[in-house]
Amino acid sequence: MSRPAYMIVAIDVHDSAAFGRYAVQVTPLIQEFGGKVLAATQNFCVEHGNWPRQRLALIRFPSLAQAEGFYGSPAYQPMKALRESASEADLILVESPQGQSVEVSDDAAMPHYLLGATTVTDPSWIEAYMQKVPPISARFGVQGLAMGNEFSVLEGAWPRDGLVLLRFPSEAVFQAFWYGEEYRAMKALREANTIADHISFAGLVD
Repeated sequence: MSRPAYMIVAIDVHDSAAFGRYAVQVTPLIQEFGGKVLAATQNFCVEHGNWPRQRLALIRFPSLAQAEGFYGSPAYQPMKALRESASEADLILVESPQGQSVEVSDDAAMPHYLLGATTVTDPSWIEAYMQKVPPISARFGVQGLAMGNEFSVLEGAWPRDGLVLLRFPSEAVFQAFWYGEEYRAMKALREANTIADHISFAGLVD
């Protein structure tokens, strides 16, 4: 069974009109390859560290092959040239973990995402973290969409060795998890042993 793949696009736009034309043109092509835009926003919150770009788009494809097919397709090349004329971007492609199904949707709420770029400075904490955090995450309905250091940089750069992409049922749930008592000790443990940049942002309602 194919695993979903996520295209992460961090963008600085310097020609809004041209970029707007690109956005209109590219959406049907994304859909043709089975893709879905999960988020496209300038309104993200830097939760920790720094973030180098002004905008972010998150696109899910049913498989890595379909994501690569979209990016390399002849139809996309003139659209890509238009985007590059209007912006600068860092574009990352990552496959979801083995056994991860497509994220569960709740039509009554707007999903919220956390994206992190991480370099581990001391790995000794990871075992304890991975024992304690999954049960906490499960209680909050958190889904780990992508994580680790196996990803492709298609354009630009990625600031750290690894990444994590989490989906929360809503912003309220994200706030309760990220700043709540249950996760606090594990969050402090992680931050003490990594160099990381984290942002949170709202997704689009299904």
